[in-house]
Amino acid sequence: MLTVNNLKVTEFRAFMTDQGKQKSTLESYSRDIQNFVDFLSETSTSTGDIGPQVLEEYKSWLMNRGSKPSSIRRAVIAIRVFFRWLETSGQLHGNPLEDLPVPAHEQIAAREIPAEKIAAMLAHAQLAPSSLKGARDRSLLLLLSREGLKASELVSLKWSHFLCTGESGRLSIVGDRSRTIALEAETSEALKAFRKIVQSDPRTKTSFGPNSPLFISFKGADARSLIWGITRHGLKFAIYELGESASIAKLNAEQLRHLAMAHKISLGFTPEMVMNHLGLRRIGNIGKHVPTSGD
Repeated sequence: MLTVNNLKVTEFRAFMTDQGKQKSTLESYSRDIQNFVDFLSETSTSTGDIGPQVLEEYKSWLMNRGSKPSSIRRAVIAIRVFFRWLETSGQLHGNPLEDLPVPAHEQIAAREIPAEKIAAMLAHAQLAPSSLKGARDRSLLLLLSREGLKASELVSLKWSHFLCTGESGRLSIVGDRSRTIALEAETSEALKAFRKIVQSDPRTKTSFGPNSPLFISFKGADARSLIWGITRHGLKFAIYELGESASIAKLNAEQLRHLAMAHKISLGFTPEMVMNHLGLRRIGNIGKHVPTSGD
């Protein structure tokens, strides 16, 4: 019988690790589940009593302890994933939280970024002092603003994930929303040009291979020093730098992802097609970019 005392948080973390979750996700989900277990123990709630009402009480419990709405939303998502795992792993028969709604995001709508601003950033990348850096910046900008990749997906890419035959390019994305997507011609050409430079640049050509990270990081004002791979912090800085080139303060990956949603819709993608391309299970923010019948 499943009891509060034997809810297997450690096994769940191992499962999440096998799914390729980022370290930050592992830490936050494990903490969220442990907090829920502590709440159940503190309130003497048995696993048989768990349901929507208990979760509402838990949300109030978190709120009274100063948790922000975004943290509470993440906690609800973590608990849903945890109970889904309990059911699929045979430790629970019937999921009492399967149809539980996730609290809506409390966030300011993404800023509208005119097309000419994106053009200015792409032009800036082409004019960068280092052609290697310029090619990198152009590629990451297109993958974010045209293809809608998440930051966590982009930093995990390797060159073996990029498949190109003629003018057609595809990208295999790993992680919890793994999928293979068809790339737009401009994105494919940018990646091919970037790869050609990586294969010929003295700093990278001798160590380049299929398992090399797709992106590289630069150090120093002249961008001469580099390392394979890019961290989320490094990506954040690169996006800031591109934003400043077009007079966009504090540009971030999520804003570029919104641009990709609007862009795909403008190309004739249905919301379901955009969901598949971006690896989403619900329409969510995509709906904000779908024209209404009066438009």
